[in-house]
Amino acid sequence: MTINPATKQQFWSNTLSLKWLRSPWAILISVALAIYVGTTHQEFAILLAPLGNFYLGLLKMCVLPILLAAITTSIGRLMQSSNAAQYIKRILVIFPLGLLSASGLTVILAAMMGPGRNLSTKTLESLGVLVNNSGIDLEMALTGPIPEESSRGMASFLISLVPENIFNALSQGETLKVLIFSIIVGISLGLIRDRVTEPCFDILEAIYKTFNQLIDWLTMILPLGLFSLLAYQLSQQGLDVMLSMINFVIATLVTFLVIYVLSTIVVWQQSKMSIIKVLSALREPTILALATSSSLACLPSAIAQLTEALNFSRQTVNLVTPLSITLCRFGSVIYFALGSVFVMQLYDKPIGPVSIMVVIVGSIFAGMATAGVTGILTLTMLGIVLEPLQLPLEAVLVLFVAIDPIMDPFRTLGIVHTGIATTAVIADKSSGKTIIPGLN
Repeated sequence: MTINPATKQQFWSNTLSLKWLRSPWAILISVALAIYVGTTHQEFAILLAPLGNFYLGLLKMCVLPILLAAITTSIGRLMQSSNAAQYIKRILVIFPLGLLSASGLTVILAAMMGPGRNLSTKTLESLGVLVNNSGIDLEMALTGPIPEESSRGMASFLISLVPENIFNALSQGETLKVLIFSIIVGISLGLIRDRVTEPCFDILEAIYKTFNQLIDWLTMILPLGLFSLLAYQLSQQGLDVMLSMINFVIATLVTFLVIYVLSTIVVWQQSKMSIIKVLSALREPTILALATSSSLACLPSAIAQLTEALNFSRQTVNLVTPLSITLCRFGSVIYFALGSVFVMQLYDKPIGPVSIMVVIVGSIFAGMATAGVTGILTLTMLGIVLEPLQLPLEAVLVLFVAIDPIMDPFRTLGIVHTGIATTAVIADKSSGKTIIPGLN
């Protein structure tokens, strides 16, 4: 059989251009290899950890410049437009409604599935052994700086959001402070309404395009980064822990799946495109969320897919997506609501109207309080919900810490995907062409 020279040339062209690395097959192969290496060659998987962390570091390196440029430019342009009040009203309405809906739906699903009800004696013994064996580590964690940070008041929290030195905030990766700075500067630039501000917008737009291009190049080696990160994560997870908390793990996965499907339907309805097109656009942010467990690393991809693939207004997407992912933290809200119901069922505490409201509202505040927080400190925010319910955080914290390597990727996916859906509800469709701030 003779191969058409044109077909052969196209094959080698696609191969040399590395476009095949973006295909679903490349991702599936990397996942399959990661599962094999992570479960059968743990020592080799541990050696891959620096490579995975290096890739994740490259992604995170691009986040703050994109966040600073996108938020400042979008708010500045928004303040200069005639429909600024309209978008502000949408944000003030959709964000609270979205958080209440996500938290309320999670409480309903958790009450129905009952992850902490009717556990076998063997499971309860396994959980007790896990707590007892981790008593020293838990005591060290709770007597360190974590309680002081988690017990700060609302006034102290608000004051800490204001960056005294923006360069220090950028160097320390303090996302919330950079976000507040961007909002304030964007409002100021928008209210000046003078030609002297145009060079500022041009510089910010150049920064945005530069780092967005870098992100585009980094996604070419996503299969390698995914392989390294996933293999290491699998090598660190203990099956005994997962089996003892299997009811909670399953309930969490089912809840996040339901939220994911509902969010996808919202994006599909708002985009007015085919479901295949929507799923194709959401594929990259989904894979990045599961691979990196970093919502900020997924931010550039989410913005790009909403604007370029789904054709939402770039100006609105650049403003709303960072706000929804950074502040609303839907995935953390969902996880805390589910975890609170699990602990209530574990201690046989009656679930009444008052306790339901405490869980719904408390989970929202706890989830939003995780903005800019990482590690065990994220999980200690569960105390915001458990304290009013008079349930002990210390006795159950180690259980959540033990399964966190399994849950963290799905919690991140909940933050990113629901944030995308929220943006789709607020943003308008672009008028047939890509809208670039400063050029439209």
